[in-house]
Amino acid sequence: MERMTQRDKGGRIRGRSKGARIFAVEMLRLLAIVGIAIFHTFLPAFESVLGYGPWPVDPAVPISAVTGSLWAVWLVMLIKFVGAWGNHIFFMISGYFLIPRMMRDSREAGYWRRQSVATARRVAQVLATVAFYTLVMLVVDRFVAPVASDGWKQWLLLGLEFIWIYALVVALAPAISWMLERMMRRNIGFAVAAIMVVALTYALNAYVAFTSTGSFGLLDWRKWVGALSYAVSFVLAGLIGCAVRAIRERTGSTKTGQAPLWMRRSMWAWTLAAMFVALAALVLWAVARGDYPLLYRLSFKSTSVCSFLLAVCALMVAVVGKPLSPKHAAVGRFRPQAAVEALASGILGFYVVQSLAGGVWKPLCERAMAPALAHAAAAADPARAGWLVAWFAIGVAFSVGFVIVVCVCDRFVRQPLLRALKL
Repeated sequence: MERMTQRDKGGRIRGRSKGARIFAVEMLRLLAIVGIAIFHTFLPAFESVLGYGPWPVDPAVPISAVTGSLWAVWLVMLIKFVGAWGNHIFFMISGYFLIPRMMRDSREAGYWRRQSVATARRVAQVLATVAFYTLVMLVVDRFVAPVASDGWKQWLLLGLEFIWIYALVVALAPAISWMLERMMRRNIGFAVAAIMVVALTYALNAYVAFTSTGSFGLLDWRKWVGALSYAVSFVLAGLIGCAVRAIRERTGSTKTGQAPLWMRRSMWAWTLAAMFVALAALVLWAVARGDYPLLYRLSFKSTSVCSFLLAVCALMVAVVGKPLSPKHAAVGRFRPQAAVEALASGILGFYVVQSLAGGVWKPLCERAMAPALAHAAAAADPARAGWLVAWFAIGVAFSVGFVIVVCVCDRFVRQPLLRALKL
């Protein structure tokens, strides 16, 4: 969310006023939430497909209906990349707005005092969100269904590790921004440095993916390499934000004709489409060969370079060029932009609920999808294809419904509560 800097008569920064949200960015944030939900809905199917392998359809093994249909297993494999894409988008949108503001602020006296207060507030928001939904889930665990059956360590520590990574990155953001601003003053090449850091990060991730399997301990360096990929996304998006603002300040306009090539939305849209087609072709080639281990490694532990590059392109589509707006400002009393912003604001709450409430929503999702998959395994083509389409449709509908329910509740319960607590 864009915020405008205000200064007093002495030129010192004295506060920031809330600015208008960028509709394209909010839409991207909402798509990321939906993508993450769909990823988790079909994650058990992905794991089952890897375990069963490319064997013929067996009516006694429902997942064989997927592995026995080339297009179905191809789609399940593609969905695996959506989760990492959404995670990178989450970090990138935060970095895109936070890093440039902090870099500008670091030029002023009192930077560390101001940012210590602001950062403490951001981290407190994360902790308060976790605490709120933990209390809610404890009530659910007591009166509805068990939600912490895997133990407290798995539930609150490993289950929420993505949230803890985000809190750590946000806590380090003032120091990172201060350092980046000093590097800029010394004319250190950001482009070369950024490319080198990204290349090194994903070279390490590739090494881990192609040499390791299974889960890692909390202090295992391979787990922290995965966390580093999200921190890289956060910082890189911040540098992109600085570059976009610099171009706009220099040209004084966002007209496509006055912008350099890399500031044109059409270029990034075509690049995004081309990269997606290339990924889809690669996945199809691996599926046709039955090379499931390759697919596992390409999307290993949500550190896929494919997902990262798709996220970069999607972010650029949202932030360059002319600001995008919904085609219709309002339909009766329904305002699309307000609806998108309301749902997108629940992204942090959704992450927490999706992790903590797995003991509730996962069995519901499985019961909703299981009949269609069983019918698909027992049927012959073309009926099998129809049941598989129904299976995918039910999974997507459940994911979207889950997002709407959680984000609406978050908007009208958790967020007002945090505002009342001055968070």
